[in-house]
Amino acid sequence: MLGVRMSNRKSKAGYLSEYTLDDKYLLRPDRKLGRAGIDAARTRDSREVLVKTWPRTKGADDQDLEVIWRSEIRQLQRLSAVPRADELFVPMVGSGKDKDGFYLVLDPGQGTPLEVLLSASRKSSLLAQARQPRSRRLLWANLLRLVHGVELLHSQGSIHRNIDPWSVVTALGEEPDFRLTGFEWSMRIVAIDTNDGKKVKAPREEKTFSFARDWRDLAHLAAIILDIPLAPLNDLKIVASRVAEHAPASEVRLLRAMLGLEHVERLDGEYISTRIQSIIDDIAAEVAGKDAALCLAVRLGTGSALSEAIRKASQNEIEIVDDLQQLRFMRDDLGEQVQLIALREGGTPRYVLLGQRLTYRLTPYRRPNSLDAPTWEFAFTERVDFDPPAKHQVIGETLIASTSLDLVKTGDAAQSFPRRRGKVQHWDDYLGRTAAQTANKSDMARMHQAFALLLILEMAYAAADIFPIEVVSKGSGDSIDQKVMHVVSRNDRDRADLSVHLGLEPPAIRLRKLLSSETPRDEGGRIFSEPGTLGDRSPTTTAWRFLDFEELNDVECMKFEGQSLPQTRSFGFLVPSDMSGRIAQFKRRLKALTALKNHGELLRMFVDPRLKIEDSQDPLDEADDAFKKLDQSKQNALREILSTIPLFLLQGPPGVGKTYLVGDLVTRRMQEDPTARVLLSAQSNSAIDHLMKEVQAVFKTSDDDSEPLMVRARAADDDDAAGDLEIDVQADKLLQDLSASSIIEEAAPRLAARVHSLASAKTASASNLSAGDAAGRRIAAELRAFEGMILRAANLVFATTNSAAVERLIEEQGLFDWTIVEEAGKATGGELLSPLLLSHRRLMIGDHKQLPPFDVDKMAKLLSSTTAVQDVVKLAEGLVSRYLKDPGIDETFDEVSKAGDDFGRTCAEALSLLTLFETFVERELSRQKKRDIGPRIARRLNEQYRMHPAIARIVSKCFYEGELETNAKQAAKFAAGTAPFKSSNPSILPDKPIVFVNMPYAQEEGPGGRGGERAPPWSNPDEAAAVVQVLKHLHAPDAEKKPSLAVLSPYWQQVRRIERLIDQNRTATLKNLSSFEPAVGDAGFCGTVDSFQGGEADVVVVSMVRNNHHTTPARALGFLRDNRRMNVILSRAKWRMIIVGSLSFYKHVVSAADHLQDQDIGFLSEFLSAFEAEKAAGHAAQVEWAALKGTK
Repeated sequence: MLGVRMSNRKSKAGYLSEYTLDDKYLLRPDRKLGRAGIDAARTRDSREVLVKTWPRTKGADDQDLEVIWRSEIRQLQRLSAVPRADELFVPMVGSGKDKDGFYLVLDPGQGTPLEVLLSASRKSSLLAQARQPRSRRLLWANLLRLVHGVELLHSQGSIHRNIDPWSVVTALGEEPDFRLTGFEWSMRIVAIDTNDGKKVKAPREEKTFSFARDWRDLAHLAAIILDIPLAPLNDLKIVASRVAEHAPASEVRLLRAMLGLEHVERLDGEYISTRIQSIIDDIAAEVAGKDAALCLAVRLGTGSALSEAIRKASQNEIEIVDDLQQLRFMRDDLGEQVQLIALREGGTPRYVLLGQRLTYRLTPYRRPNSLDAPTWEFAFTERVDFDPPAKHQVIGETLIASTSLDLVKTGDAAQSFPRRRGKVQHWDDYLGRTAAQTANKSDMARMHQAFALLLILEMAYAAADIFPIEVVSKGSGDSIDQKVMHVVSRNDRDRADLSVHLGLEPPAIRLRKLLSSETPRDEGGRIFSEPGTLGDRSPTTTAWRFLDFEELNDVECMKFEGQSLPQTRSFGFLVPSDMSGRIAQFKRRLKALTALKNHGELLRMFVDPRLKIEDSQDPLDEADDAFKKLDQSKQNALREILSTIPLFLLQGPPGVGKTYLVGDLVTRRMQEDPTARVLLSAQSNSAIDHLMKEVQAVFKTSDDDSEPLMVRARAADDDDAAGDLEIDVQADKLLQDLSASSIIEEAAPRLAARVHSLASAKTASASNLSAGDAAGRRIAAELRAFEGMILRAANLVFATTNSAAVERLIEEQGLFDWTIVEEAGKATGGELLSPLLLSHRRLMIGDHKQLPPFDVDKMAKLLSSTTAVQDVVKLAEGLVSRYLKDPGIDETFDEVSKAGDDFGRTCAEALSLLTLFETFVERELSRQKKRDIGPRIARRLNEQYRMHPAIARIVSKCFYEGELETNAKQAAKFAAGTAPFKSSNPSILPDKPIVFVNMPYAQEEGPGGRGGERAPPWSNPDEAAAVVQVLKHLHAPDAEKKPSLAVLSPYWQQVRRIERLIDQNRTATLKNLSSFEPAVGDAGFCGTVDSFQGGEADVVVVSMVRNNHHTTPARALGFLRDNRRMNVILSRAKWRMIIVGSLSFYKHVVSAADHLQDQDIGFLSEFLSAFEAEKAAGHAAQVEWAALKGTK
């Protein structure tokens, strides 16, 4: 760290016992000002660190010191979630406190505080030669890093307040390395007026808090580093060019702008960075002698192949003799960032510049008639290709800023070459950057590529849902507005191959099945499109609804109706109507992937969640009533959640009250810090709404002023309302309050008028806002900006994981103090990525032993075969448009084409990410069982409150290794209480917590038997009739609160069958249902099991459907073989669970599975055993269908 090592202090006790400190402070602490001391120290493994110490005084109230200490901890933790935080801020590697002080341990790398280097008796050569151009260029590059760091801090609404030489760490080496620290006095703008009784003053007195103050402090620091005298710098009477002999006017004017002495329209990081970059370029040109350009000599004119190609690419608009237009074409074609690519050609690489329309071949330049060998001081081009190079040819690439590229005609190049030699940039500098990169990826790079691979595979499945068809006929229908077309499937080799590799049926067969079924997801119709590439946007698409299959000229066709006929040729594609929504989701995921690329902290966490576990130092008052009310399981979880950063995983089996714990956690966070921001997210809107109601209820007793600002971010076209928390409702309320406030009364007239105008527009109808006039569009844009500001300022934001609001927050770096994701087990890693990007502190809650992400098994099977994945990705590359690609996606396509050995590891990582929550939880819980050392980052809650203890025992034994228990107080309530309903005939339908209505086994019925299931779509008429019989016997007394009832089945066709029977009998034998509250969505009694995860009811009736003669579990049970779905089936009921199925069938399947390999249906065997145990204990009953069927 320092060239001269001080002698070591005596070893210390307490927190610092792990460190060896130097003999003297680098900076002595100032107890009066609350300023920390800074020590150079070493860890036991000889790693250099900086220790910041706030010494405690015995018997003194040091609460303010603890606030300062905790403030810096939180600021460092928050900033760790900002992209580029790793390279711009000094990271914290430890924190703690003891009776002697409060401590922070920072990792300075090879650096030391800048003040130490500035005050050293022998300065480093860089500081000693600060007036020399080469040193100034490096110092300005270092200052640019500080500007980026301060701007990142400001982007989070925070002010540093303490930028000085002690807040910068550097090694002053050959590369820029300045990093920012010293955040103990940082504060959020929103926290300035927070009255918590613990406000502390920074060492420097300030009358105002602002971003401008940080820029002033940074300008003063820059002047010190650059050896620019402060007195003339601050004296505007001295012209900028006379302030310092070595400082050009441009540098002085920038510093004066940062000091607030010269007015600029908007002083922010973007403005300052642009000015500094220009200064660095000017110094680089000065060092080079004249300019820092890369010169490219181009041969233009008559007979030039380059000119002929440009004319052709411009559709013959540019003349061969028009040199000026040809040069302009080349600049436009190459773009802002010029792509230099090295291609594999024989033993030596060949180089090209890649344009949008042309590819320009490069060779070294030789002056005409010269005997010298060609050199890369200039480059030369006269040959082009119309097509970009094939991916397998590419060795490597780099980017060149267009401002650094000087296009020179060959005649001018011949004249200027002798003068410019040695003064221009050498092309060799850039050609070397295109060298082939190492084949082995870092763990972080592979992790990023695994996320990209998951997205590509999801796109491949989406591309497979685009069906190639041929229009056979088209014309008018029965009405004037109705158009009809007949189509047939056509063969598309790539799509057929894609289906095979994805494990899907051929496109024609799948399309027929989709149109034949009555699956609700297909009721929205289809889009006819000529382009069939996923993500291609065509203005000629038309909407169609399937009518029927119909023969035309002895050919079976698919008949569709629509409003307008396709104007294109007969070949086209049928696209699902929801595809535009899926494409929008893919685009958001793509942006999240781009953000992940620069998020080193999160990538490292994905690679190893235990690599860097920090103690938050958050206090927890275990004496308060709220904590005491929690059961032991939740108390343990809360301790670990509050103390752990960056990740904690909470597994919540059914009925354990995990959402209640979230409410408690959010309440504590808001009480401790009213300015805190928390993102609450889940994959589905229903889960978000449930979570929102729970959290909203916690703050119902608060008055409006103390209640946190809560926002529900929902898509603008979503029909469901979120009530008062809807973002536009909140915007309206806040805008009206602002308009009527004293702040606006005292504001400038123009500003007040704008606010009043917005408030009036907000109360106007939506149609007025969408008017085509410019004023209407401006107000609409301002209202959207106001809503965005609310989104960035809200304390609690509720949004789905892949929502537009989350996308916007990622783009604007609107970070949170905490991201909490509910039902994380139902989301893939790709779906979880976006909310995890938005905070340094992440809590994922879910239960991977319940329903998994949609279609996860299909994707998992694909990822288990590297060859199949390679085939899919190769085919998908041509079926996914450029709109849905970025460099990360292209890199994955490229790696597949090279088929490197490393790709197998990428597939394995992608498989783990597919079920990210399950992977992390199982890995951590397994570690705890083997060797429980170090902080825990996962826990399973094990006390349930929902189910009757008898039901809970079955669920616990089948799915949770017997560890799920019923809370003792809740068990006592079940034992002492009675169900809010009863059986009208207990001799037929017993009043037991668990009742199994046993249907005859289809295989045992013999010839003529009518029992059992009906082949797909799956249903079972006998079971539907049995459900109705069960419902007839349920009776609820008249009460203010009706008992809730849910009727479930794993299969939607069975749900519809039962719904029809219930509707037919509601006014007769099922009049008793009016005494029950429907528990399924949209005020209904019936629903699929999948739709009811997270739901509960006093009584649940389940029709299992499957009952057949098959001998293998896979064919016999279908997706009921999935223990996660069975877990949901068995865990929804509070007082009574009534199952309709065949016990003999299940026993037969279990018996058959015992003789087969890889047939994991152990849960079914456990269920049968547990059911018999509850029967023996008097908590369960078995009812034969024959007995129930004969009752009235």
